Amino acid sequence: MRLLAPRLRAVLTVAALALGASAFAQDDPTRFVFVPFDADASIEALGLAVPAVLQHAFNELDDVFAPPVGDAGLVLQRLVAAGHDDALELLTAAFDADVLVLGRVSGSEALVLELVVAVAGEERTARVEGRLGDLTGLWTAAADAVLREAGRTPPASERAALLAVLGDAPSLPSLGPLATAAARLPGVRVDQLEAAVALDPDSAWARSELARTRVLGGDVATALADADAAVALRPSVEVLTTQGLVRLVSGDTAGAAEAFAAALERNPAHAVALVGLAQTVPAAERATLLARATAAAPRQVDAQLGLASLQTSASGAIQALRRAADRLPDSPSVLAALVDVTVGAGDARGALDLLRAAAARPLGRTPAAYTVAGRLPESVAGDALAFVREGIAAFPEASDLRLLEAELLRRSGDAAGSETSLRAAVDANPDSIPDVRALARLLAERGAGEEAQALWATVADRAPDAVLTSAELDLAAGRSRAALVTLEPVVAAGGANADLRTLYGIALGRVGRVEEARTVLGSVLQDAPDATLAARALALLDEQGRVAGEGDLELGVEAAAVFERGLTALELGEFARAADAFSEARALQDAGLLAFYEGYARQRAGDPRAAIAAYEAARALLGEQDVLLNNLGYAHLQVGRFDRALDALSAAVAANPSNARAHLNLGLTYYASSRFGEAVAAFDRALELDPTLEASASEAIADARERAAR
Repeated sequence: MRLLAPRLRAVLTVAALALGASAFAQDDPTRFVFVPFDADASIEALGLAVPAVLQHAFNELDDVFAPPVGDAGLVLQRLVAAGHDDALELLTAAFDADVLVLGRVSGSEALVLELVVAVAGEERTARVEGRLGDLTGLWTAAADAVLREAGRTPPASERAALLAVLGDAPSLPSLGPLATAAARLPGVRVDQLEAAVALDPDSAWARSELARTRVLGGDVATALADADAAVALRPSVEVLTTQGLVRLVSGDTAGAAEAFAAALERNPAHAVALVGLAQTVPAAERATLLARATAAAPRQVDAQLGLASLQTSASGAIQALRRAADRLPDSPSVLAALVDVTVGAGDARGALDLLRAAAARPLGRTPAAYTVAGRLPESVAGDALAFVREGIAAFPEASDLRLLEAELLRRSGDAAGSETSLRAAVDANPDSIPDVRALARLLAERGAGEEAQALWATVADRAPDAVLTSAELDLAAGRSRAALVTLEPVVAAGGANADLRTLYGIALGRVGRVEEARTVLGSVLQDAPDATLAARALALLDEQGRVAGEGDLELGVEAAAVFERGLTALELGEFARAADAFSEARALQDAGLLAFYEGYARQRAGDPRAAIAAYEAARALLGEQDVLLNNLGYAHLQVGRFDRALDALSAAVAANPSNARAHLNLGLTYYASSRFGEAVAAFDRALELDPTLEASASEAIADARERAAR
């Protein structure tokens, strides 16, 4: 794989690289960064194979870390494509590289390897000659040249380990897929690596890469056998680390810890082994290992995120993630975590500013940085949309950004603008499954179910999730019976995954088959406890039963369809759209449950005053129902009407003395009214009924108890 553009190849012939100084620091790991080499077309595989072999071998050296070649190659490729003349300097800074190694391979049978080894801002060159028939000799000469130019002379034992890994490199026919796998680049298939192992059965490297690829594909048992066989052949640092990762995935924590510890005994600076070992130890020991990993590899995503997760306060997590974003402004997972924590701390504007700062950096100016704006809340929707449009201007071919633009327009209530954007995308590329799906979804949400299905049918035969999307469209359009017709045969045949079964359970509940729905959704949660949609659907089903009873809700066809559209929006957490749907359904046929759900949706959307009006309408139709009264009381509490909150919440606990949350909210209202003794009594009753509620109001409960005791 040729990652060096022609423009970059000239770097190999200029006199200076203008790299920032980064001299070896005492007691600090030495970071060797190898990037893909340029190579003649006839020997293109060597362009990736030579640095991959060297990277693999150099991790045998004590206190050295060389990250996968693909990591550095992709970063360099992105910088060059963006037109940065200082791409190599930026690359060195990003990886905090002590030694940066580039090269060019030319020839056919007789090979010439021209190396550029940059150390502390000084460029050093070396020329190595070898033969295609003796690749081990080429690897060895190249490694010696890099060590010499880097000014490092390893002790005899380390050099022997390095040479053993170089000798383990497979033969020429296997190098293509193995180098790609070792570089951590996508596109390698299991069958290609199986062929490599068949050609080189004694290569631990080949078998180890096969194990890693198998486990990524879910074949854990076979991966374990391959990983153990690789270690038996040659327990190099990289091979031991892969064994640890495979054992970790298999659930063998003790075996994983043993493998990672063995790798770190040979090289204490191996960042991947450090992160792996951190996952096997108690939290108190984790921070030290993760800090060592980031010292060895500042762009080690898992280490940076792991350190942030260990923080005990939101401010600490934000600071840790900001440091991570400084190193990894191009990492969607780091940026997503930073946005989520900052928004969770109540600073949506600050989260957007942090995204802007990341996108302004040379490495951060990627479509991914702009895509993370989709995680921002509605309070900054307008500015988020403007930010995404900046991304579209910078990356006009990024289809994900155009889809996000349409999604943000939809969320803000501009369905027409969203439809215009999506129709333009579909007209430009009618075969784009994501674009067609997004437009069909929008049509379904507006109630145009038949049009949505007709549009989806134009691409469904090429979509792997055709049945799932078809059912989603029917549910979004309020056509639950049509969704059942689609889903029932699939579920009955036993071919339904958790997502399909969740939609089936939702459809059952919508048509009044409540107990069947509960059984299906419960089974989904038993198999997948983190299935958010199933949990929300089951909670809504239970809540509907508590508010309106278990009988069918008598609604006309049109009102029922709009009501279902609102429920779908609720299940997806899209509260503003849900509220509008329930309001529309009430305009067609008012009913207490519709008013209740409108109030609930408006309350969740941050509009408690509008929620109060809807709840009062529901109260007039449903009477003194405890869930309704609890929500109404809490809405009054939100707007500061403590007197009305006390009336509603007192009525709620009178209607159902076992409603723990109503007692909790009553306690909060007494607390806000400085009636601390009554607050403590209400809190105590709430916690007696449901001890888990303490976490949601721990500060108020503790303060009320302290004040009541004075």
